[in-house]
Amino acid sequence: MVRMLTREAMDLIMACCVSKKTADHTAAPTADGDDEEMMATEVAPSSVLELTDLGKCLMKHEDVCTALLITAFNSLTWKDTLSCQRATTQLCGPLLKQVMSGTLLADAVTWLFTSVLKGLQMHGQHDGCMASLVHLAFQIYEALRPRYLEIRAVMEQIPEINKESLDQFDCKLLNPSLQKAADKRRKDHFKRLIAGCIGEHLGEQFRKEVHIKNLPWLFKKPKPMLETEVLDSEEGGLATIFEP
Repeated sequence: MVRMLTREAMDLIMACCVSKKTADHTAAPTADGDDEEMMATEVAPSSVLELTDLGKCLMKHEDVCTALLITAFNSLTWKDTLSCQRATTQLCGPLLKQVMSGTLLADAVTWLFTSVLKGLQMHGQHDGCMASLVHLAFQIYEALRPRYLEIRAVMEQIPEINKESLDQFDCKLLNPSLQKAADKRRKDHFKRLIAGCIGEHLGEQFRKEVHIKNLPWLFKKPKPMLETEVLDSEEGGLATIFEP
């Protein structure tokens, strides 16, 4: 019941904020099987989604804008994979695009980026959610890193992050004279940087890593007999073939 109410609330927000043609396919499913089917379908990328006139009007009011952003980015860590998927692909991008051109508080930028990383930790084991969350985190970091050094501090707190690789990524991002790599290569590089916070399946979380060295053979392999030895043996001699 709570999950259905959650989805109804998200439907209301998206109907108010996101253009109707990109939100028609977001009807709430009625069974878990429908969840998997909807997550497997292609969703319009957030870059082509735009806010409605009502959404733009709501985002002009600071209190309403703050409430919408908090609701959208908090939904990334709710225990409902479909809500996370829909918020990531259809709601967070357009809302963030509306406020990104203005001046944001450093704490707000840190919270937004951290919320996406927490969403990865919660739902990263699902391929659909992981791809959309990584794309959203990549958009936030690429757009806001040149203006906000605090977002770099968040990246440094990711477990097992490679600091040298992060320095290389930042150097290419902050230096416009360097030729930028293809978009897919930059995304793959960024995904490797944040791999430490991507969630795993429950069965993988507590698995003990097994490291087996080169152990000796438990049973010694028998030496293969040569063809002449087989023929000359008592059981395989030529004379036994002609015995009655």
